[in-house]
Amino acid sequence: MKKNPFKILLDICYWFFLGIYTIIAIIPRIPKSFIVGLMTFLDPKKANDLKYKGKPVIPKVILSLSLSVYFICVFISSKWYVQKLKTDYLANDIIESTKILEKEEKEVISTEEYTPNENDEYENISFLSVDFDELLQKNSDTVGWIKVNNTKVNYSIVQAEDNEYYLKYDFNKKRNSSGWVFADFRDNLQYFGNNSIIYAHNTLTKTMFSTLTWCLKKSWHENTENHFIKLSTPYTNTVWKIFSIYTIKPELYYLTTYFENEDEHLKFLNTLTKRSIYNFETEVNTEDRILTLSTCTDDGTKRVVIHAKMVKVEYR
Repeated sequence: MKKNPFKILLDICYWFFLGIYTIIAIIPRIPKSFIVGLMTFLDPKKANDLKYKGKPVIPKVILSLSLSVYFICVFISSKWYVQKLKTDYLANDIIESTKILEKEEKEVISTEEYTPNENDEYENISFLSVDFDELLQKNSDTVGWIKVNNTKVNYSIVQAEDNEYYLKYDFNKKRNSSGWVFADFRDNLQYFGNNSIIYAHNTLTKTMFSTLTWCLKKSWHENTENHFIKLSTPYTNTVWKIFSIYTIKPELYYLTTYFENEDEHLKFLNTLTKRSIYNFETEVNTEDRILTLSTCTDDGTKRVVIHAKMVKVEYR
Protein backbone atom coordinates (compact mmCIF):
# COMPACT_ATOMS: atom_id res chain seq x y z
CA MET A 1 0.00 0.00 0.00
CA LYS A 2 1.30 3.45 -0.95
CA LYS A 3 2.20 5.63 2.01
CA ASN A 4 0.80 9.12 2.47
CA PRO A 5 3.58 11.65 1.63
CA PHE A 6 2.44 13.86 4.50
CA LYS A 7 2.77 10.94 6.92
CA ILE A 8 6.27 10.23 5.60
CA LEU A 9 7.24 13.87 6.18
CA LEU A 10 5.93 13.74 9.74
CA ASP A 11 7.87 10.53 10.37
CA ILE A 12 11.06 12.11 9.08
CA CYS A 13 10.59 15.13 11.35
CA TYR A 14 9.71 12.87 14.26
CA TRP A 15 12.79 10.68 14.10
CA PHE A 16 15.13 13.45 13.06
CA PHE A 17 14.35 15.53 16.14
CA LEU A 18 14.38 12.45 18.30
CA GLY A 19 17.91 11.72 17.07
CA ILE A 20 19.00 15.33 17.69
CA TYR A 21 17.52 15.17 21.16
CA THR A 22 19.42 11.96 21.77
CA ILE A 23 22.65 13.66 20.81
CA ILE A 24 22.14 16.77 22.94
CA ALA A 25 20.34 15.51 26.02
CA ILE A 26 21.19 11.85 26.52
CA ILE A 27 24.70 11.11 25.35
CA PRO A 28 26.24 14.50 24.35
CA ARG A 29 29.82 13.36 24.80
CA ILE A 30 29.66 10.25 22.66
CA PRO A 31 30.26 10.96 18.94
CA LYS A 32 28.36 7.91 17.80
CA SER A 33 25.19 9.37 19.33
CA PHE A 34 24.43 10.99 16.01
CA ILE A 35 24.55 7.55 14.43
CA VAL A 36 22.12 6.36 17.10
CA GLY A 37 19.77 9.16 16.08
CA LEU A 38 19.95 8.08 12.45
CA MET A 39 19.39 4.46 13.41
CA THR A 40 16.16 5.41 15.17
CA PHE A 41 14.99 6.89 11.91
CA LEU A 42 15.90 3.75 9.98
CA ASP A 43 14.64 1.39 12.66
CA PRO A 44 11.92 3.04 14.83
CA LYS A 45 11.84 0.03 17.16
CA LYS A 46 15.22 1.06 18.56
CA ALA A 47 13.60 4.24 19.85
CA ASN A 48 11.85 2.17 22.51
CA ASP A 49 15.24 1.57 24.11
CA LEU A 50 16.01 5.30 24.36
CA LYS A 51 15.37 6.65 27.81
CA TYR A 52 16.35 9.72 29.79
CA LYS A 53 16.81 9.31 33.55
CA GLY A 54 14.99 6.01 33.31
CA LYS A 55 11.94 7.50 31.65
CA PRO A 56 10.86 7.20 28.01
CA VAL A 57 11.79 10.10 25.76
CA ILE A 58 8.87 12.29 24.76
CA PRO A 59 9.70 13.17 21.16
CA LYS A 60 6.46 15.07 20.56
CA VAL A 61 7.46 17.63 23.18
CA ILE A 62 10.91 17.94 21.65
CA LEU A 63 9.38 18.27 18.20
CA SER A 64 7.04 21.01 19.44
CA LEU A 65 9.90 22.94 21.01
CA SER A 66 12.03 22.51 17.90
CA LEU A 67 9.23 23.75 15.66
CA SER A 68 8.71 26.72 17.98
CA VAL A 69 12.38 27.66 17.64
CA TYR A 70 12.11 27.15 13.91
CA PHE A 71 9.13 29.49 13.56
CA ILE A 72 10.80 32.10 15.76
CA CYS A 73 13.85 31.96 13.49
CA VAL A 74 11.61 32.29 10.44
CA PHE A 75 9.94 35.32 12.00
CA ILE A 76 13.27 37.00 12.83
CA SER A 77 14.70 36.20 9.39
CA SER A 78 11.56 37.55 7.73
CA LYS A 79 11.82 40.72 9.77
CA TRP A 80 15.45 41.16 8.69
CA TYR A 81 14.50 40.52 5.08
CA VAL A 82 11.65 43.04 5.17
CA GLN A 83 14.02 45.54 6.80
CA LYS A 84 16.50 44.94 3.98
CA LEU A 85 13.80 45.46 1.35
CA LYS A 86 12.78 48.74 2.98
CA THR A 87 16.38 49.94 3.18
CA ASP A 88 17.20 48.87 -0.38
CA TYR A 89 14.02 50.48 -1.70
CA LEU A 90 14.76 53.73 0.07
CA ALA A 91 18.41 53.78 -1.06
CA ASN A 92 17.47 53.00 -4.68
CA ASP A 93 14.72 55.62 -4.66
CA ILE A 94 17.17 58.24 -3.45
CA ILE A 95 19.78 57.24 -6.03
CA GLU A 96 17.28 57.24 -8.89
CA SER A 97 15.83 60.62 -7.94
CA THR A 98 19.19 62.33 -7.43
CA LYS A 99 21.33 63.68 -10.24
CA ILE A 100 24.85 62.29 -9.85
CA LEU A 101 27.57 63.21 -12.33
CA GLU A 102 31.20 62.24 -12.67
CA LYS A 103 32.97 65.51 -13.47
CA GLU A 104 36.28 65.25 -15.27
CA GLU A 105 37.19 68.93 -15.46
CA LYS A 106 38.63 70.78 -12.49
CA GLU A 107 37.04 74.09 -11.61
CA VAL A 108 38.94 77.10 -10.30
CA ILE A 109 39.30 76.95 -6.52
CA SER A 110 39.03 80.09 -4.46
CA THR A 111 42.30 80.99 -2.73
CA GLU A 112 40.27 81.92 0.35
CA GLU A 113 39.27 78.32 0.87
CA TYR A 114 41.34 75.30 1.84
CA THR A 115 43.36 73.91 -1.05
CA PRO A 116 45.14 70.55 -0.70
CA ASN A 117 48.64 70.15 -2.07
CA GLU A 118 47.72 68.40 -5.29
CA ASN A 119 50.10 66.85 -7.76
CA ASP A 120 49.76 65.50 -11.28
CA GLU A 121 48.90 61.95 -10.21
CA TYR A 122 45.40 63.06 -9.15
CA GLU A 123 44.51 65.06 -12.25
CA ASN A 124 42.59 62.23 -13.93
CA ILE A 125 40.52 61.36 -10.87
CA SER A 126 36.98 62.61 -11.47
CA PHE A 127 34.78 64.41 -8.96
CA LEU A 128 31.41 63.14 -7.82
CA SER A 129 28.80 65.89 -8.16
CA VAL A 130 25.31 65.57 -6.66
CA ASP A 131 22.24 67.76 -7.06
CA PHE A 132 21.04 68.20 -3.48
CA ASP A 133 17.84 70.16 -4.14
CA GLU A 134 15.46 67.21 -3.98
CA LEU A 135 17.41 65.47 -1.22
CA LEU A 136 17.17 68.56 0.99
CA GLN A 137 13.44 68.75 0.35
CA LYS A 138 13.07 65.15 1.50
CA ASN A 139 15.33 65.57 4.52
CA SER A 140 16.80 68.90 5.58
CA ASP A 141 19.44 67.00 7.59
CA THR A 142 21.20 66.03 4.33
CA VAL A 143 24.81 67.22 4.31
CA GLY A 144 26.51 65.14 1.61
CA TRP A 145 26.87 62.03 -0.50
CA ILE A 146 29.64 59.44 -0.26
CA LYS A 147 30.87 56.76 -2.63
CA VAL A 148 33.56 54.14 -1.93
CA ASN A 149 34.83 52.27 -4.97
CA ASN A 150 34.13 48.52 -5.28
CA THR A 151 31.83 48.48 -2.25
CA LYS A 152 28.10 49.07 -1.97
CA VAL A 153 28.69 52.36 -0.18
CA ASN A 154 26.88 54.91 -2.36
CA TYR A 155 24.62 56.85 -0.01
CA SER A 156 23.44 60.26 1.01
CA ILE A 157 24.84 61.52 4.32
CA VAL A 158 22.71 63.05 7.05
CA GLN A 159 23.63 64.83 10.27
CA ALA A 160 21.71 65.25 13.52
CA GLU A 161 22.38 67.12 16.73
CA ASP A 162 23.81 63.94 18.26
CA ASN A 163 25.35 60.64 17.15
CA GLU A 164 22.39 58.55 18.29
CA TYR A 165 19.38 59.50 16.15
CA TYR A 166 20.46 58.03 12.80
CA LEU A 167 21.54 54.79 14.41
CA LYS A 168 17.82 54.01 14.73
CA TYR A 169 16.19 56.07 11.98
CA ASP A 170 16.54 56.02 8.20
CA PHE A 171 16.75 58.83 5.65
CA ASN A 172 12.96 59.34 5.80
CA LYS A 173 13.16 59.61 9.59
CA LYS A 174 11.29 56.33 9.95
CA ARG A 175 12.38 53.99 12.70
CA ASN A 176 14.72 51.44 11.14
CA SER A 177 17.28 49.18 12.84
CA SER A 178 19.63 49.69 9.87
CA GLY A 179 19.79 53.43 10.54
CA TRP A 180 21.49 55.58 7.90
CA VAL A 181 24.89 56.97 6.94
CA PHE A 182 25.51 60.01 9.15
CA ALA A 183 28.17 62.59 9.91
CA ASP A 184 29.46 63.17 13.43
CA PHE A 185 27.51 66.02 15.01
CA ARG A 186 30.82 67.90 15.41
CA ASP A 187 31.57 67.81 11.66
CA ASN A 188 31.33 70.86 9.45
CA LEU A 189 31.13 69.46 5.93
CA GLN A 190 31.10 72.94 4.46
CA TYR A 191 34.69 73.71 5.41
CA PHE A 192 35.96 70.38 6.80
CA GLY A 193 38.04 70.28 9.96
CA ASN A 194 41.10 68.32 11.06
CA ASN A 195 39.13 65.08 11.18
CA SER A 196 35.63 64.71 9.68
CA ILE A 197 33.94 61.48 10.78
CA ILE A 198 31.16 59.51 9.09
CA TYR A 199 29.42 56.50 10.64
CA ALA A 200 26.97 53.79 9.63
CA HIS A 201 25.89 50.35 10.81
CA ASN A 202 27.31 47.05 9.61
CA THR A 203 24.04 45.22 8.89
CA LEU A 204 23.35 41.55 8.25
CA THR A 205 21.67 42.59 5.01
CA LYS A 206 24.90 44.14 3.70
CA THR A 207 23.54 47.70 3.54
CA MET A 208 24.94 50.97 4.93
CA PHE A 209 28.67 50.52 5.77
CA SER A 210 28.61 46.69 5.90
CA THR A 211 30.70 46.30 2.75
CA LEU A 212 33.53 48.41 4.17
CA THR A 213 34.71 45.07 5.56
CA TRP A 214 35.62 44.23 1.94
CA CYS A 215 38.31 46.90 2.22
CA LEU A 216 40.17 44.66 4.66
CA LYS A 217 40.79 42.12 1.93
CA LYS A 218 44.18 42.10 0.24
CA SER A 219 42.58 42.00 -3.22
CA TRP A 220 40.70 45.22 -2.41
CA HIS A 221 43.36 47.43 -0.93
CA GLU A 222 46.03 46.33 -3.42
CA ASN A 223 43.87 47.71 -6.24
CA THR A 224 44.95 51.35 -6.55
CA GLU A 225 41.59 52.29 -8.09
CA ASN A 226 40.05 51.64 -4.69
CA HIS A 227 42.30 54.09 -2.85
CA PHE A 228 40.03 57.09 -3.46
CA ILE A 229 36.81 58.09 -1.73
CA LYS A 230 34.49 60.61 -3.37
CA LEU A 231 32.40 62.98 -1.30
CA SER A 232 29.97 65.59 -2.57
CA THR A 233 28.27 68.26 -0.43
CA PRO A 234 26.09 71.26 -1.29
CA TYR A 235 29.28 73.37 -1.03
CA THR A 236 32.08 71.22 -2.45
CA ASN A 237 33.02 68.15 -4.43
CA THR A 238 36.04 66.38 -2.99
CA VAL A 239 38.33 63.41 -3.56
CA TRP A 240 40.08 61.73 -0.64
CA LYS A 241 43.03 59.34 -0.78
CA ILE A 242 43.09 56.51 1.75
CA PHE A 243 46.20 56.28 3.93
CA SER A 244 45.08 53.83 6.62
CA ILE A 245 42.71 50.87 7.09
CA TYR A 246 42.50 48.74 10.22
CA THR A 247 40.26 47.11 12.82
CA ILE A 248 40.40 48.05 16.47
CA LYS A 249 38.47 47.55 19.69
CA PRO A 250 35.97 50.36 20.39
CA GLU A 251 37.80 53.53 21.41
CA LEU A 252 37.53 57.30 21.17
CA TYR A 253 41.08 58.14 20.09
CA TYR A 254 40.62 57.91 16.32
CA LEU A 255 37.46 60.03 16.70
CA THR A 256 39.45 63.03 17.95
CA THR A 257 38.56 66.22 16.08
CA TYR A 258 40.44 68.87 18.06
CA PHE A 259 44.15 69.11 18.90
CA GLU A 260 45.68 71.52 21.39
CA ASN A 261 48.98 71.78 19.56
CA GLU A 262 50.77 70.64 16.41
CA ASP A 263 52.81 67.95 18.17
CA GLU A 264 49.64 66.29 19.47
CA HIS A 265 48.10 66.51 16.02
CA LEU A 266 51.16 65.01 14.33
CA LYS A 267 51.31 62.17 16.85
CA PHE A 268 47.66 61.44 16.09
CA LEU A 269 48.30 61.21 12.33
CA ASN A 270 51.37 59.03 12.81
CA THR A 271 49.41 56.67 15.06
CA LEU A 272 46.64 56.28 12.49
CA THR A 273 49.17 55.60 9.74
CA LYS A 274 51.06 52.97 11.76
CA ARG A 275 47.85 51.10 12.53
CA SER A 276 47.15 50.41 8.86
CA ILE A 277 47.16 46.80 7.67
CA TYR A 278 48.45 48.00 4.30
CA ASN A 279 51.05 50.59 3.35
CA PHE A 280 49.28 53.05 1.05
CA GLU A 281 52.49 55.09 0.74
CA THR A 282 50.54 58.28 1.38
CA GLU A 283 52.12 60.91 3.57
CA VAL A 284 49.95 63.03 5.83
CA ASN A 285 50.74 66.16 7.81
CA THR A 286 48.95 68.62 10.06
CA GLU A 287 47.91 70.76 7.10
CA ASP A 288 45.82 67.93 5.62
CA ARG A 289 42.07 67.56 6.00
CA ILE A 290 41.24 64.01 7.17
CA LEU A 291 38.12 61.94 6.54
CA THR A 292 37.34 58.99 8.84
CA LEU A 293 34.81 56.22 8.11
CA SER A 294 33.78 54.01 11.02
CA THR A 295 31.59 50.92 11.34
CA CYS A 296 31.54 47.59 13.19
CA THR A 297 33.16 44.33 12.18
CA ASP A 298 30.82 41.50 11.21
CA ASP A 299 30.80 40.10 14.76
CA GLY A 300 30.38 43.54 16.31
CA THR A 301 33.36 43.22 18.65
CA LYS A 302 35.64 45.69 16.85
CA ARG A 303 35.52 48.70 14.57
CA VAL A 304 36.49 48.86 10.91
CA VAL A 305 38.18 52.20 10.39
CA ILE A 306 39.28 53.95 7.19
CA HIS A 307 41.22 57.22 7.10
CA ALA A 308 41.78 59.33 3.98
CA LYS A 309 43.17 62.77 3.24
CA MET A 310 41.66 65.34 0.88
CA VAL A 311 43.63 65.51 -2.38
CA LYS A 312 41.18 67.35 -4.65
CA VAL A 313 38.43 69.87 -4.12
CA GLU A 314 36.17 72.08 -6.20
CA TYR A 315 33.90 74.71 -4.68
CA ARG A 316 30.34 74.97 -5.92
